[in-house]
Amino acid sequence: MKIAYIQAQWHKDITDNCKTSFIETWEKLGESRNDISFFEAPGSLEIPLLAKKLAMTNNYDAVCCSGFVVDGGIYRHEFVAQSILDGIMQVNLKTGVP
Repeated sequence: MKIAYIQAQWHKDITDNCKTSFIETWEKLGESRNDISFFEAPGSLEIPLLAKKLAMTNNYDAVCCSGFVVDGGIYRHEFVAQSILDGIMQVNLKTGVP
């Protein structure tokens, strides 16, 4: 199984922990780290577009996404998080790649 792993660079110290945990869990399941290709997006909002591009290559059985949305600031984090999730779900539905 080939996995594309996308990591947002915004708050990289946090998303690095997610990446490390993903790799550890993947290996505990008996899979190889070599089955994972790593990609970076500037922030979480850019994840769905990169996920779509990777899914459409037909090189991956799944695309895993890791990002961080801050609660607060100049926009509503619920809207941003929902937009990202909707984008990722659309990628799944349009490409057939989870």
